[in-house]
Amino acid sequence: MKKIEKIVKELDYNLDFLEKETEGILEKAEESIRVTKRALEQIRILFLRKKIIPKNEEILFFKNIKPYVFSKLIYYVKLFSIESKRPRSSNKSQVKYFNNHIDRLQNYFNDNLEFYHYFRRGATFLDEEYFIRGKADIRLFPDSLSFFADDKFSSSHDTTVATIMAYDMLIIYLKREIDKLENNNSMETNYGAFTNQ
Repeated sequence: MKKIEKIVKELDYNLDFLEKETEGILEKAEESIRVTKRALEQIRILFLRKKIIPKNEEILFFKNIKPYVFSKLIYYVKLFSIESKRPRSSNKSQVKYFNNHIDRLQNYFNDNLEFYHYFRRGATFLDEEYFIRGKADIRLFPDSLSFFADDKFSSSHDTTVATIMAYDMLIIYLKREIDKLENNNSMETNYGAFTNQ
């Protein structure tokens, strides 16, 4: 786990660097996707090398470590998609566009409300069902398709945790963009008031 933690720290450092040093949002997202995918692949290789993993370590990995890294990937992929389709028209239409995305992201929380509350409360009583590999029962978790893709590197709910984390970050980003657009509007209005006198 020490090597995995080192990769996570390195990823955080690289993403911080990209946040500060890369100008355009699309370039930033694209490069961040590349860096995060590489880190996730390194973590996967290290994790799968371990033959025996104690239950508590496996739960920690699939509840915290993997979702933390995977959430960055989801965040930047979604961010790239949202920003690349951002309307180039008025601030008002951009605000509407961002608000629509916030509503969609909120819908995900509503669709997964029971688990969302479990996760947010920091509950642990179902951790063995949610975060141990091979526990996924299609009757219990009909929406959790990710564990079919790679059952050696997935539990039934690690992707759900990652998505919740990513969507939280996206909502913060979108609200910040809305604030900028709305403040920009009031700046233009104020500026107009000064020039008309």
